[in-house]
Amino acid sequence: MSWQTNPRAIVVTGLSGAGKTIVTRCFEDLGFTCVDNLPLELIEPLFERVFREPGPPWVVVVDVRTPAFAASFPSLMERLRERFPGVELLFVEATDEAIVRRFQETRRPHPFRHLDLPLAVAREREALLPIRAIATQVLDTTSFTPHELRAEVARRFGTTELAQPLVVRCESFGYKFGLPPDANLVFDVRFLPNPFFVSELRPLPGDHPQVVAWLASHGEVEATYQKLKGLVEDFLPAYKREQKTYVVVAFGCTGGRHRSVYLAARLGEDLQKAGWLVRVHHRDREREA
Repeated sequence: MSWQTNPRAIVVTGLSGAGKTIVTRCFEDLGFTCVDNLPLELIEPLFERVFREPGPPWVVVVDVRTPAFAASFPSLMERLRERFPGVELLFVEATDEAIVRRFQETRRPHPFRHLDLPLAVAREREALLPIRAIATQVLDTTSFTPHELRAEVARRFGTTELAQPLVVRCESFGYKFGLPPDANLVFDVRFLPNPFFVSELRPLPGDHPQVVAWLASHGEVEATYQKLKGLVEDFLPAYKREQKTYVVVAFGCTGGRHRSVYLAARLGEDLQKAGWLVRVHHRDREREA
């Protein structure tokens, strides 16, 4: 059954520094509604609404930041399972060495900050053993990169029904005004024939019919576009497979008014026809040359 008729709820807990924050972001990218550090007494009222009303599933993150967590959580989880069939408990862990290294790298304090770090990690692991024992699934993040962890969460819990669609933004820009800071793929097209040097075309933008016709008439422009289009089409499935939700393909020319605008607009149109969700943005098209 789909989430529309059988809503799901997942409680995420585990060791501090094991990667619960990254796991939560992965769930968000898959379309789950996530709430972190919710007081234990509010979980049952929340689940009453979640299981009563159709909608996307929820993820609730709880851990030792909650007072008396280790002692009170197992009985709460037992009640949740009795009242709300389908609730899952995901326990996130990593080796002691990995957790110590992560805390040292981030310089964040461990919840058991009154203890030396290695002892704090060991003490928390021991305290949470009863909770780990009742988990539906255990996720060891030790050997995962963030991208691999995202893929693992998607493999275990993802559905095409919930996953956020990949949005492709085709952007034009002018190098004289700087690179777009969020671009994933940047193509420098300043080597192509330039309408700027044609007096009647200079004041027109790159998506004006006259400029489009002029650029399309040059074989070099057409050959370049087809190669870049093929490259982007080859890359996009890989970005989607990695659960990326946004990819920026940027074309840059000198002023960002002609050649880059033409290519970004044309690629956006072709990708949209191919079924991709596309946004086109011309950052510098209206700037003065």
